[in-house]
Amino acid sequence: MQNTRRQFILRFQPIHLSTASLITLGIYFSISQSTGVSSASLNTLRGRVSTGFYSPHPYSPRLSAFLATIRWAETGTSEPESYRKLVFNGTFNNFSTHPLKKQCAPINGKNVCSTAAGAYQMLDKSWYDLQPKLNLKNFSPASQDKMAIEYIRRNNALSDIEAGRFDTAVCKVGRVWASLICNSYNQNPRTLKELRNYYQKMLVVYGGQK
Repeated sequence: MQNTRRQFILRFQPIHLSTASLITLGIYFSISQSTGVSSASLNTLRGRVSTGFYSPHPYSPRLSAFLATIRWAETGTSEPESYRKLVFNGTFNNFSTHPLKKQCAPINGKNVCSTAAGAYQMLDKSWYDLQPKLNLKNFSPASQDKMAIEYIRRNNALSDIEAGRFDTAVCKVGRVWASLICNSYNQNPRTLKELRNYYQKMLVVYGGQK
């Protein structure tokens, strides 16, 4: 019963504090403003992350564009640097495991602490939940992508993504990522128009039809 309850909580509560809300509060520093995916940046990622097996285009154009949209909504960029982001400030360089680094900041008069990290701002509990289930060897960019896809799968949005039903898919995962639509977390989410526009840009980047 305890495991069942824990799985229910993990599925339906947001996995992080939305970076968008932190920007508004002025407590997230030095965030990238880039909105593209360049080959130079991908080369930089390969140099900094000694995983040896990360591919920048391992999935379909639509799924790749959808993942990039989440990265942008969560961290302010879909560039490779997003995979190194810590929730409130700074980055990490060791991808052998989730950084498990707790950061705290005042939000609306309360001191809030979070372990959210990476391109999809996964909490430590997300790592503990998904690492054994997905047999992840590390917290590399490839592993982070797999974690995000698992949350998408759990919310039955994969088929919507591949069918081009972006609005439906992004709404289904809104309870997972507070920076998206269709949730009541009040963490300054991106608008549907912003999400659509960015997704369309990324769809072109990843070779899909606009």
